[in-house]
Amino acid sequence: MTTLITGGAGFVGLALAERLRGDGERVVLADLPARDGATSIAPPAGCEFVGGDLRDDDTLDRLFAAGPFDGIVHAAAVTPSPQRERDDAAALLDINVTATARLLQRCARERGIRRVVVVSSVAVYGYSPPAASGRYEEAASPPAPAALYGISKLAAEQAALRIGALHGLDVRVARLGPVFGRWEHASGARGQLSPHHQALAAALRGDAIVLPRAMPADWIYAPDAADALARITRAPMLDHPVYHVGGGALTDVAQWCAALARVLPGVRWRIADKGEPCTVQYALPADRPALDTTRLASELGHRCRFGLDESARDFLDWIAATSAQPFPSSSQEARDAAA
Repeated sequence: MTTLITGGAGFVGLALAERLRGDGERVVLADLPARDGATSIAPPAGCEFVGGDLRDDDTLDRLFAAGPFDGIVHAAAVTPSPQRERDDAAALLDINVTATARLLQRCARERGIRRVVVVSSVAVYGYSPPAASGRYEEAASPPAPAALYGISKLAAEQAALRIGALHGLDVRVARLGPVFGRWEHASGARGQLSPHHQALAAALRGDAIVLPRAMPADWIYAPDAADALARITRAPMLDHPVYHVGGGALTDVAQWCAALARVLPGVRWRIADKGEPCTVQYALPADRPALDTTRLASELGHRCRFGLDESARDFLDWIAATSAQPFPSSSQEARDAAA
């Protein structure tokens, strides 16, 4: 099989590429060139890369010339900071919504595409109350986005599903919960790195980790998210248009720090006292309920393999074993310690 991953230079795209390449698939990554001040990271071995803007016809021509593609995972998006949301709202909507529509229209002209998976976000629910189960459920929780990012992701979902229906194209939506782990880096497309990444970077520098609050969420380790996306992309038949991809259970950043301390000697962490400056910043002002992942588990057999301790060990092993440097500000001594 050959799979195209848009947003392929982002860490979710790279984690999925690693999974698919490990299974012997051909993978083509598409993304914008690195922004000024952003870091880049070498993709998994054997991946092909096409650079450009999905809103440009020339980029789409070059991209589909690299096909034909059996599956397409559309993960290209901008996750803005509040400042970028204020200053660049039109560009945010153009990238997240218009580019999605243009890609889907082009997919409809191509032959052989078996499925298009549009990667969306828990942000489509905003901070709305969960279903009776205490979680967001695909069938029982109406979207109520609270910021432009969630608004744009919901619009992209609906546009993609409608274009797919008009052209007989199999389009599915994967609503992704909060992700951390392998391949995460400052690409410039995200307003802020995960608190797990920030905490590990501080630990590798030898700094104390000071958290604003515990921040429980259904955090999912990147290889587990990649497994879920791979299953949605490859499944011969699917029963639903929308699938939740999340950790399945609530964990918090304080528990992640405790896991780091168990596998990396010398880690110091604490919850900040009132008014104390924090070394880890959170993008969300309030906690969100978990995504219900029953549909993904029962239909596609997905189970998360990585608990917090396993994630911490795997992340450190990956940093030591790969040439990728997701922590460019860390000292050489800290990288040696991780090895």
